[in-house]
Amino acid sequence: MKKLLVTGATLVSAALITLGAAGGPASATTVHGCASQYLCAYESVNYSSSPGPVKDNNADLRSYPKFRYMQSIYNNGASCTAYLWSQPNYQGIVHSLSRGQGYPNLTNIPEFSSTGVESNAWCNSRP
Repeated sequence: MKKLLVTGATLVSAALITLGAAGGPASATTVHGCASQYLCAYESVNYSSSPGPVKDNNADLRSYPKFRYMQSIYNNGASCTAYLWSQPNYQGIVHSLSRGQGYPNLTNIPEFSSTGVESNAWCNSRP
């Protein structure tokens, strides 16, 4: 009995360590398939499709299909908040997305559900 308790405790500890290493945005290189230092758009809710990544400020994302038809988005950036606009050239309604955060379902954000994110910037709300 004692041996089973030690084994069980060891398994629980190993599971917690594994979850902690994989769950935190600072420790993860890739989250939801999104590589470190990128903002990723997905054509499915809950990040369940392959990501469409962008890295820099982008005044016009309309040529990126994943951003145009996205259903979820994740910020796996290096150090900053991502600012997301509903129109090109940093116009329209803006939403901020902190590093390590995402919107798993954009259905409830009407400005993005119809047109997607059309421009983005890092760190500052006006590039």
